[in-house]
Amino acid sequence: MLSVSVYDLIKVKIASMEYAPGSNFSEMELANELGIPRGKVREAFNLLSQDKLVQVIPQRCTTICKLELGNILDSIFIVRSILIAIVKDVHLAYLDKTLPLSRLRENLLALEKNNNFSEVAFFKLDHDFHLTLSELSGFPRLNKIIFKEKLNIDRTLRLSVKRQADYVTILRIYGKVIDTLLAGAPDKSIKALCELASMLETCANAAVKNHPHLFK
Repeated sequence: MLSVSVYDLIKVKIASMEYAPGSNFSEMELANELGIPRGKVREAFNLLSQDKLVQVIPQRCTTICKLELGNILDSIFIVRSILIAIVKDVHLAYLDKTLPLSRLRENLLALEKNNNFSEVAFFKLDHDFHLTLSELSGFPRLNKIIFKEKLNIDRTLRLSVKRQADYVTILRIYGKVIDTLLAGAPDKSIKALCELASMLETCANAAVKNHPHLFK
């Protein structure tokens, strides 16, 4: 159980760019940093290696894998495709229009109107948006697929988005997806999801341009 939590902890640090692509770690130094046994770090690194997030060089170090534009674009496509499929299949008659979609919409509006929200607040609500939509499918395994792919997307946003106005633009697209879904217009929700994917692709290309040393 502990190894899973260590795995998740390191994964969060990779997603947040605290551990940047290309960074090198030894099992011992990371164990000391996190205050955990070295063997638990080794187990976590092995799991992360299977996810292609780190490269383990035995007896030397472990390196956080550099980003690849192709992988990021694939992730954007996969998440968009899953969300579109969910929106197409959702039965409006079974949508609870007070919870959780309406509550999520209220939270989006509140953050959008906040003139000084943090990156942490954005990504928390971003997580809630994707989790809420994925749960409409009734298939919990979709959560794992979406959030595995979103790690690439989240790192891209952290590299490319430097202004709060850009985060607000994304929040407004999320709002459009929810509003049109609740209004019984899934075609417009799909259009908004395609708009979101297009913006994320632009962010990915900007990240490559602005931080070439973090990419393969």
